[in-house]
Amino acid sequence: MNKHLFFLLFFLFFQFISAENAQKYDEKSFDTLFKAVSKHYSKEEVRKIVEESLQPDELTEKNLAFIYSPLSIKKQAEDHTGYLDKLINGETVKNGVDFFNKYKELFCKTYAETKVEASDIIGILNWESRLGLVTGEQKIIKVFAAQYFFGEKRNEALIQSGEYKKDGAMTVDAGKKRVERLKKNAFSNFKALLIQAKEKKFDPLEVKGSWAGAIGFPQFMPASMKFARDGNGDGKIDLFVMEDAIVSVANYLKLHGYSEKGSVAAFKAYNNDKIYAEGVKKYSDLVKKAGAEAGSCGKESAN
Repeated sequence: MNKHLFFLLFFLFFQFISAENAQKYDEKSFDTLFKAVSKHYSKEEVRKIVEESLQPDELTEKNLAFIYSPLSIKKQAEDHTGYLDKLINGETVKNGVDFFNKYKELFCKTYAETKVEASDIIGILNWESRLGLVTGEQKIIKVFAAQYFFGEKRNEALIQSGEYKKDGAMTVDAGKKRVERLKKNAFSNFKALLIQAKEKKFDPLEVKGSWAGAIGFPQFMPASMKFARDGNGDGKIDLFVMEDAIVSVANYLKLHGYSEKGSVAAFKAYNNDKIYAEGVKKYSDLVKKAGAEAGSCGKESAN
């Protein structure tokens, strides 16, 4: 795409979100959200959070423009293909083995309790955050708020602008169904984030994560936090603590068919993308072959 055209489109999208924020968000949708969190918040508290989360900023708008693009699914698949060489190579395999050795005692204990291979956990963490190096700068509540309150309007603007007529774009019907799924998921994650914020005493407006709203080293969505676990025994769950991240990934895989259906099926539950699952499996096999496996755990470590 021509650079000047890209920035023009970016500017128009930014203007759009500013305009949507000036509009009154749907009161029925607000009431549905409030009822879902009313045991934890007053209506005034939720109102303030919603209005603050709908304030525009460039990073959020850039990420939303990507999410709602009729070419987004195609682009994500292309990105995953491009990740293969970046995430699976001699250096990353060595990093994975070093990572295993650093947390070997915990991996051995986790395998004894869950039967989830250390290399599979490392494979997930490598793909999701490069073993904790990349977690994202997006204020995730802004992504959820925009998808929940203004997804249909955003999509309608894309239809009217002709974005769905571009080569490789999904059909309009597919786009509308996707927007419904995005809104449903946004509600689930918005609700979960607000409840967790009240229970764990953090500011939901300040939590940062990926462009899609995923948090921490394992990139859990807020709605998936029910699978998170305390890995270092401090009585808290923090996905920016690696011990918690390791045990949480193991628990997620265990509860999503790891033993019954196999590791690849569990990887697809984590991210339903064929290339993602194949990439994690390929990396896991290489790391395991290089020495990151439960078989290297001594009997003392595993008990």
